[in-house]
Amino acid sequence: MKNNWKIENSEFEREFEDFELAMEKIVRRRGISRKSQLESFFFPDYEKDLHDPFLLGGMKEAVEVLKKAKKEKRKVCIYGDYDADGVTSSVLLHSFLNELDIENFCYIPDREKEGYGMNAEAIDYINEKKASLIITVDCGVTSKKEVEYAKKKGLEVIILDHHHAPKQIPKAAAVVDPKIKNQQYPFSELAGVGVVFKFIQAAAGKIKSYKEENLKWYLDLVAIGTVADCVPLVDENRVLVKFGLIVLSKSKNAGLKQLIKVARIEISERSFPESRQISFQLAPRINAAGRMDHANMAYELLKADPEEIAQARNLALQLEAQNQHRQKVTGHIIKKVEDDLAKKKEPPKIIVAKSPHWAIGVIGLAAGKIADKFNRPTVLLQEKGSICRGSGRSIEGFNLIELLERNAGWLSEFGGHNQAAGLTIDKKNYKKFKEALLEDAEKNLPEDLAKKIVIDAEVDESEVNGKLCKEISMLEPFGEGNEMPVLLWKKAVVADKKLIGKNGDHLKVWFKGESGQKLLEGIGFGFGADFEKIKTGDKLDILFNLEENNWNGNKNIQLKLIDWDN
Repeated sequence: MKNNWKIENSEFEREFEDFELAMEKIVRRRGISRKSQLESFFFPDYEKDLHDPFLLGGMKEAVEVLKKAKKEKRKVCIYGDYDADGVTSSVLLHSFLNELDIENFCYIPDREKEGYGMNAEAIDYINEKKASLIITVDCGVTSKKEVEYAKKKGLEVIILDHHHAPKQIPKAAAVVDPKIKNQQYPFSELAGVGVVFKFIQAAAGKIKSYKEENLKWYLDLVAIGTVADCVPLVDENRVLVKFGLIVLSKSKNAGLKQLIKVARIEISERSFPESRQISFQLAPRINAAGRMDHANMAYELLKADPEEIAQARNLALQLEAQNQHRQKVTGHIIKKVEDDLAKKKEPPKIIVAKSPHWAIGVIGLAAGKIADKFNRPTVLLQEKGSICRGSGRSIEGFNLIELLERNAGWLSEFGGHNQAAGLTIDKKNYKKFKEALLEDAEKNLPEDLAKKIVIDAEVDESEVNGKLCKEISMLEPFGEGNEMPVLLWKKAVVADKKLIGKNGDHLKVWFKGESGQKLLEGIGFGFGADFEKIKTGDKLDILFNLEENNWNGNKNIQLKLIDWDN
């Protein structure tokens, strides 16, 4: 199974004697070499470690427009996006405007019918609803024409976005986006919901009647949107998610509590949440609404009144059903792409494919799975009439937006991040576009595309213990930019093995050291096909994440297998 393994630990004098040696190697890999750095990383300060929101370009203007809207009792339309980041952004702003007694409603476009971002028909609808101010969240920075159209209709626009900023920024009343160049703001990687939180943080400080301590109760939504959007969990994002997980453990959000209950996710003050529960359990369910139908369902759930428990539960049940359907539809796309790739001698350096049968809502998910499995940038498109629309996902070290910019001549529109993007293209240009991407990939991607796994520390059986597991958990929240540590155990002896999961998709292996003093349980998710490749008594070099497994109230340390070599 072996990919390219690389250990980056160098010689150093020990500074953190209270920690296991492996843990010191792990924190060194994160650039932490002094106790003061370690303290601030483990225990960030909410008051001191969040940046001044007014350092963001356009923030002062945005707050002034909102204060004027409040004073003049204007109606506000929140223009959101249909993914988890956009939905949490929309609910967050809606809740804040309600607290300020500003009349508001939300408009989230239909992914299938309208696509991403603002459009003229939606602006007409908003105008008919008598709104005079539109605040975009998680979208808007590329909507130059649409903002001009809104202005002609007499609507002011505030843009709160975090996506790649084009050279020509819309001439809105205010544009707040940390990706816009020449910023004073020290951190550019906020999620959309993070930008909205900075906006309400700034506005709250300028409205005398508002109690700023109320803002902390919004951090559960901020954490969900931030983790869901896969932005780096460093700097300010780490602070927001760290405290957001605390709020999530005792959330007051009625809809969120019903979603957790229906999905049987173990989150409470007694079962403290982890970022991976957002990534793999909460976010997919919230996203399912916009992927399979309309994101309004998720929006309505997360803004549910605490008095409307029955309605919230019903919405949560519908989301659960949609998420199960989403899994099946995504699986069909992945299988089709994999079957086509199996016919080739080896996958191309960039994977590009289209089909009229693929649902636009799950194409991005499928592209991500394919990109991860084959370690190649992947672009998947839905062919509908004369138009192809879809999503791309990239790999570490390869900027997808720059790729699309280099080949923008073939595209009708595109936007996104360096690792994920959406795009639209005329069907007649598809063949040339695909050829251009393949040619670009040959020039700009390395010959060897085997996945490189950086190892944080090598351990033996005596070091794989509860103390190290607890120390590693202090690095939470894990995610992009702060991944779970990768450990290497050489010559781990296979004591036993079995297949688990509904279809035998997963592999459970029990390991022991050469001394044979204790058994350690390993789990390889999706590794069921490798069952026959390992035998009892084999000595394997294994890569794994060390984590605590909590199942039905029983806790034990577990090795989450990543790769192995015999």
